[in-house]
Amino acid sequence: MIGALSFVLTTGPRIDRFRSLIVVAVAILEQATGIGLAVAIGLFSEVASGRSTGGLVVIALCTAVFVMLTQGTFIAGYFTRLRLQEEIQNEVEHRFIDVVGTTPTLEVHERSSRSDKAAVVRGARGEIGPGFDRLMWLAGAALALIASAVLMASVVPVLAALPLFAIPAVLATRAADRKRGRAVERAAPRTRLADHLFTLATTAAPGRETRLFGLAGELRRRHREEWDSGGRDIAGTDRLARVPVALAWMLFVLAYAAAVVLMVRAGLAGDAPLGLIVAAVAVSSQITGQVQGLLNLSFWTLESLRATRAFLDVVEDGAVERAAVVPAAPVAVPARLEGGIEVEGLGFRYWNRDRPALSGIDLALPAGAVVALVGENGAGKSTFAKMLSGLYRPGEGRVLVDGADLAQFAPDEWRARITAAFQDPVHIELSLRDAVGLGRLEHRADPERVLEALRTAGGDKLLASLPEGLDTRLGRSSWDGEGLSGGQWQTVANARSAMRRAPLLRILDEPTASLDARAEEWLFQQYADLGRQEGGVTVLVTHRFTTARAADLIVVLDGGRVVETGDHDALVRADGLYAELFRLQARYFV
Repeated sequence: MIGALSFVLTTGPRIDRFRSLIVVAVAILEQATGIGLAVAIGLFSEVASGRSTGGLVVIALCTAVFVMLTQGTFIAGYFTRLRLQEEIQNEVEHRFIDVVGTTPTLEVHERSSRSDKAAVVRGARGEIGPGFDRLMWLAGAALALIASAVLMASVVPVLAALPLFAIPAVLATRAADRKRGRAVERAAPRTRLADHLFTLATTAAPGRETRLFGLAGELRRRHREEWDSGGRDIAGTDRLARVPVALAWMLFVLAYAAAVVLMVRAGLAGDAPLGLIVAAVAVSSQITGQVQGLLNLSFWTLESLRATRAFLDVVEDGAVERAAVVPAAPVAVPARLEGGIEVEGLGFRYWNRDRPALSGIDLALPAGAVVALVGENGAGKSTFAKMLSGLYRPGEGRVLVDGADLAQFAPDEWRARITAAFQDPVHIELSLRDAVGLGRLEHRADPERVLEALRTAGGDKLLASLPEGLDTRLGRSSWDGEGLSGGQWQTVANARSAMRRAPLLRILDEPTASLDARAEEWLFQQYADLGRQEGGVTVLVTHRFTTARAADLIVVLDGGRVVETGDHDALVRADGLYAELFRLQARYFV
């Protein structure tokens, strides 16, 4: 929590010192209003007892000026406070994108110990921006409480201890918040699942199947079940935490009542001037509100600190991963493959599974070869492709690129020399020019390069169908753009992958799942020809054996292991798993 506190205290002044000073001034002056008015009432009573009309006018004018100053400062500073919060929030989100969007592997999205932290930040990121403002108001509230105690102590010295009776309430509230925060973290997997179910039930993409299969009631039931399951833990924690908070609050109320009695006795005994007693009594009437405000501000400040701590944890985890994955002295990525890519004893296990996804894989992928990965669902094809791209770190073994260990490359440098298209493409809702051009940032403004990529991906018909050509806005969830079919989105993604020329590795992970057979055959032929001409390795992940048979090398995976390799004719003659799957699929095309 110390790190979060330091971040909150320093980020505001670092971003905008002037606005930060205004926030501090507003927080102190606004909290001082009650104390100032209590003192003014005391002075007014003292002067009135001496029948000094001039003194009364002066005090009244000073009081009016004080109130106008504090309220005017508050009103004038309101939008300044909001703007500073927005600036802090903007910087936090930029930094979060920088970390989460550039981690060398996918662990931040898939390993639960890290993805849960990232989910907390995404859900509570709006709490980080107001952190500095809340902390300053908390400090102002604490100063006001101390000033009230000092004023009361001037009547009865023992009352200086009154703020101490507020400490148990503050500590109990803080402890309760920590326990609640842990309960929220424990419930994160269930609440995330509830959010997913909510998305399934209420958004457009799943709408066809949810209606076709009548899933609204089932999704609603499961959403309630998961939400209630997570909520019960949080509610149980809240119930247990309220007991010490209530006891601490009762202790303070008793101390406050005793303080009032002591001040009244001091007044009756003439131990203090009338004005001071009136001011002290006026302040004492504010103590309850001050303590309640202090507790509320403590709660909201702790919410900001908790979100900030999760954010800093994600940042730290990202730095640790980068230090572990990015070599201190990286080896240069070759300009062109000479030998190819070799895999030695490769193994990998997902973090939430007992069985390995890949085990003992030894392969040689020659430069310029078209390699087809085939096998049943769950065989490890996509995992293997991600290992080649560096999105996962091997648990065992290594990947060699022209003899150099892939782990010795800087991840960004390696990925700059590869390209990929997937069966579940990202719908980038920008103009067609940008949605394709982002595949090669330095050439995204080059219309000829974008058009060439579209032609490579078979996107001529798509381009002709769009009203504004390359400038057509795509998608309808972010703006009122052109709606595309699944096959059209896939064509855009395939064109995006074609923006990179002469990659060392081209991965095509079922990128034709939404295309017809003729379009698929044409597209794969395009990529195969490019791969052979450019000398890179082309990896096709496919279920369609009509596509696989055209590859130079077919790799058959089963249960995370390589069970067969060879070309189509050799594998059919071997009469193994490939031949069985090929004959099974061929029945439907006879």
